[in-house]
Formats: sequence, C-alpha cells, structure tokens
Amino acid sequence: MALRNLIQPRELLYPSNLLTISRLLLLPATIYYMQRTDRRKRALLLLAITMITDALDGPIARRRGEVSKLGQILDPIADKALIDSAAVMLSRTRGFPWWATGLLIFRDVGILLAGLIVLRRKAQITTAESSGKLTTLAMTIAALLYLAGGPRWGKPALYAALIPFSLSFVQYGWRFIQIMRDDHPNAA
Repeated sequence: MALRNLIQPRELLYPSNLLTISRLLLLPATIYYMQRTDRRKRALLLLAITMITDALDGPIARRRGEVSKLGQILDPIADKALIDSAAVMLSRTRGFPWWATGLLIFRDVGILLAGLIVLRRKAQITTAESSGKLTTLAMTIAALLYLAGGPRWGKPALYAALIPFSLSFVQYGWRFIQIMRDDHPNAA
C-alpha cells in the first residue's frame, strides 16, 4: 500500500505533527553543536527542546483528536534519527560507548525495517510500544548527561536505559512475529 493513500495532506498542519517535524529540522543544528566543545550549552538546549517536543506531540494529537498516520510514521523516525545521531556524536566526542551506539542503531534499523514489512504486507502502521517510548526517554536523558558531564554522569543513566531498551527489543520482535503470523491483513 502506498503511503500517499494513507496520509492526508492536511495532517502536515496538525500542531502535533509540526512539533515532530520541528524535531527533525532541529537535528542538524543539534548534531553540529554536539561536535563543538565550545557550544555544548547550545547542544544541551537543543537536545532538551527536542525531548520536550517528543513529550508533547502525542498528548497534543490525542487531546485534539488529531492522531494521524503521518504522525505515526514521522514520530518514531524523528526519535530514532535523534537518538542514533546523538549516540554517534557522543561516541565520537564524549565517551559514549560505541557498543551502545551499535546496539541502538541495530535495534532501530530493525524496528524501522519490521515496520516497513508490516506496512507493505499487512497495510497497517505499527505503533510504538510503551517500552519503546520509555527507551527513547531514558536514552535521551543518558545523552543529556553524557553531553553535560561525560561518562561520569552519563554511564549510570545509560546502564539504567538498557533495561527498557532490552524489554523493547523483545516486545517489538514478539509483536512483529505475531502480526506476521496473523492471517488477517489489518489486525494489529
């Protein structure tokens, strides 16, 4: 099923989707400032802003009755792009472990590929698991702490974030298997 059949153009103007799009648009500047040791405060500010927009977009969409296919697609892409890019930059500049960056990217690519397979074969958009949302929050906090204080501050948060990360990995994998086993094309 083509995405253009799922997404309505008016969805671009929903406030919740504008927040998600703003998160994507802030990504290049956030990454740029993360590389610059003399601009760390700006990077912290931008990362905090993206975290706030992530926390607000879903509740705004639900409160306004504007939960949309576009938002269901863009929000996880924005989350994964931000967290994975931040992890790479923090590994390069602030001692974030490369093994953690690799695990994050592996998990996120797997989730996105599984979502594309489900969309193509079952004509449905998979939604985020609560453990996935908690992983995004926990990893963003770890990234903020690594950015602010390096491994000394960030490592405990990273290890704590591995709990929801591991749970989400299992939950997404299990849900993908269940959806693909289901004979009904539109069952979640």
